[in-house]
Amino acid sequence: MQDLPKKHNVAEDEASEKFIEEEITKHDQAKDNSKLEDSSDFHRYVLSAALAAGFLGLGASIMILGLALPTLAENLHKTINDLSLVLIVRGGGYVSGSFIAGALESKVDFYYLITISLLMMAVGMILTSMILNVASFYICTAISSIGMGGVETVANVLCLYLWGKKSEPVLQFLHFWFCFGHAITPFLAKPFLNEVLHNSSLHNNSSSAVTITSFQNITFIEDTTLPLVCVPYFVIAGFLMTVIIFLLPLKLFFSLNLTNTKHEHTIEQEETSYRYTMLFLIFLIYFFLMGGQVVLATFLYKFAISEKPGPAYTRDVASDLNAVLFFLVLIGQFFAIFWSQKFSPEKILAADFLGVGISAIAMLFYPLYSEAVPTLIWIAVAVLGFSQTSIYASMFLWANRYITINGSAAAVFIFGGSLGEMVLTIPVGLLIEDHVLSLLYFHCGYVFALILMYLVTLKFAKTKGERSLKHNPTELDKLQTQSNPKLDPLEQAKV
Repeated sequence: MQDLPKKHNVAEDEASEKFIEEEITKHDQAKDNSKLEDSSDFHRYVLSAALAAGFLGLGASIMILGLALPTLAENLHKTINDLSLVLIVRGGGYVSGSFIAGALESKVDFYYLITISLLMMAVGMILTSMILNVASFYICTAISSIGMGGVETVANVLCLYLWGKKSEPVLQFLHFWFCFGHAITPFLAKPFLNEVLHNSSLHNNSSSAVTITSFQNITFIEDTTLPLVCVPYFVIAGFLMTVIIFLLPLKLFFSLNLTNTKHEHTIEQEETSYRYTMLFLIFLIYFFLMGGQVVLATFLYKFAISEKPGPAYTRDVASDLNAVLFFLVLIGQFFAIFWSQKFSPEKILAADFLGVGISAIAMLFYPLYSEAVPTLIWIAVAVLGFSQTSIYASMFLWANRYITINGSAAAVFIFGGSLGEMVLTIPVGLLIEDHVLSLLYFHCGYVFALILMYLVTLKFAKTKGERSLKHNPTELDKLQTQSNPKLDPLEQAKV
């Protein structure tokens, strides 16, 4: 019997075609999502690079004032004591800029905040070096310092906002460039400072890239009324303007809203008394941290050249001891970038505080071994510099595990550090001339007050435990998930 032809099944054909279309659509969506993810990550990396450049400029801007102050004072026909108020002006401006940026952080796009802050820094730096009037000098210093406070606050919070759980090595990376800015500024500024010029043959060097003339103790660039000290200030300001120009295309070509509104929701979920107590305790940590660091950095050279037990140090050797401290600070911050990928902030802080505590004790007992083992003070200073450098960023990251770090919280931390820098240096400054060992006593006291405050804060934080970091997605994450609603909701919530 002849076989009958099979009846064509239209329903099966339609189902097959639909299946093929769905597979093609899924494949196209996967490609699109991959492109979106690449674009999002690219934006994160580029913006983080801009923040790192801003931190480099911030470190240089902070360092230049201390180096150039004798020259600026001479240009203004004043002594350094006459301009001592500038440190208070800078500290007040720094804190003000931090609180202003913190208050605006949830209302204004991050791009505008960081750009305005960088612009204030650049303009203030340019004007500060050109001014020959004390009142104007204070005003320009205030303008630049407000920008500095804004940059530090915005950059720290924006890093946490962009990277979320992955922010630990990135934040350490930003602070490395801050330390690097500190380290290179003396080399940038030295050729243009009056005390160096007056002791060199630069005045008679016709092949010099910058020809100068002197008039009434002020060294000017030839054919201008600009003091030569303007050069390093202009270089730093030009670098800051370059960062601003670099940020511009990011805003133009990436239509992302970087207004950080998600923090308002997460803060509402935190117990008010717990949050405020944590902020106060961390405020005290930064108070002792930054105060102790600045005390040692400011007076270590004076300690080294003064009469004390042990061998007398020449100015060159004392400068080398200071250089060891700053070099190890830079190296320690560099290694912190990689350690933060392997260890939690709590473990890094434990190692840091152990190193800082041991070195502080070793320095405290310096009179006992100064004759027998004089090199031990060098080792103690090196260990201290290496250990203390990553505490600042690690505390930000640790605190972010227990409370929401928004602009206002960052401003509180920065205020604590700035206040410590101003207050804790006073007793050492008053006593070090007559009692040079007072530096070791006060510094050791500040270190152990810091460690005690951290232990108290750690104990208090454990009463609530770590908060969930599964916040609402940022604009960058929405780009990756908006075209694929089938993604795991937990993956969508990751920052």
